[in-house]
Amino acid sequence: MSKYFKNIHSVYLMTMLLFIIAAFIIDTPIALFEGMVAILLSPDILVTDYIQVGGLGAAILNSALTSLTALAMLLIFKHDPKSATISNLWLITGFAFLGKNPLNVLPIFLGCWLFAKFMKRDFNTSILTALVAASLSPVVTQKLFIGTESLFINIGLAILAGVVVGFIFDPMAKNIFKVHDGYNLYNGGLTAGLLAIIIVSVFGSYGIFYEMNYMWSSGNNIPISIFLVAISLWLMFVGFYGNRNFSKVFKSIFSLRKHQNDYYSVVGSLSYVNMGLLGLLCVAVSLIFDIQLSGLALGAIVSVIGFGANGKQLFSTVSLMLGVFLATLISPLSMRDPSVIVAFFFAACLSPIPAKFGFHWGIIAGMLHIHLATSLAVMTGGVNLYNSGVAAGFVTILLLPIIRAIDERKSANQ
Repeated sequence: MSKYFKNIHSVYLMTMLLFIIAAFIIDTPIALFEGMVAILLSPDILVTDYIQVGGLGAAILNSALTSLTALAMLLIFKHDPKSATISNLWLITGFAFLGKNPLNVLPIFLGCWLFAKFMKRDFNTSILTALVAASLSPVVTQKLFIGTESLFINIGLAILAGVVVGFIFDPMAKNIFKVHDGYNLYNGGLTAGLLAIIIVSVFGSYGIFYEMNYMWSSGNNIPISIFLVAISLWLMFVGFYGNRNFSKVFKSIFSLRKHQNDYYSVVGSLSYVNMGLLGLLCVAVSLIFDIQLSGLALGAIVSVIGFGANGKQLFSTVSLMLGVFLATLISPLSMRDPSVIVAFFFAACLSPIPAKFGFHWGIIAGMLHIHLATSLAVMTGGVNLYNSGVAAGFVTILLLPIIRAIDERKSANQ
């Protein structure tokens, strides 16, 4: 049994099966079917909360089915998993609560595959980028609801839009990574944001405009908290199963910030313990601040959990959350605002900054991030689900030169 717990794909598969079980515990089969139909027919523009659209059970089921679609692609192409595999799969899982579904991600996956064929290289070299490119999945479904063409023409154009996005995403992402030097864990968010601005601008020239949606669910704090705690404890169990020396486990976990973002290559399956701890931290914080857990907040927390194998840990996450909280105290922003709540959790994508440069820089990065994250969604027309990745990209562009200049000055004075 232990060999399955040490295989990234099998652990993810088992976790998604737990998602499906949870969905059937929460809702009846008929309610799940009706909820899934509503989700698949939803325009998906940001902000579209799938809990509000189809119910909590259907949202969890959609997350599992979308995730299994991505996992199937990795298995078909015999992808060799690593820490980035975990984080990118969980990113799919998280955002399947607010805009991704099994249908709208497929054209983008196809576009990424066609680009690899065009470049005459193995798709495995960019298959993880395909998972990230799905951040622009609203471009696919939104095309079905815009225009006066027949349904069949709209379906064709929607598929074409997704293929084009997937085709051009990979070369853009590789070059944009150089801008922030890996200090923004959501590199795909910055890539998708810039691409979304272009898409929205071009379509706007032809009289096709994207209007932001503001759909938030509420009243589900108890079942969502129970669900998150259960998943977090499951992940910690997976991590502990093959590493039963508790002192070694926690020593390894709390030393993660000294390493590069690739945690799985350093501590192996112990990464799952870190993922579970991050999940429990987010639930605890939501209880302390009485945060309303919508589908977007749930998706954000799931994404935080996923990157517990690839760059996020408790030290950095706490500093960034503290920065966001302090920013709300000295500005008109409120922790009751759904968009602030989402950015509060997503700010953890800047974890490499406090991990490398110190807790205080995490606070500053968090304060900057919340102001940008709550403003940039309008620029991308809501078609980029990874809005916080765009904000984090701008934060790194601003902060990194300042931090390095100060460090250089300190070194010169020593």
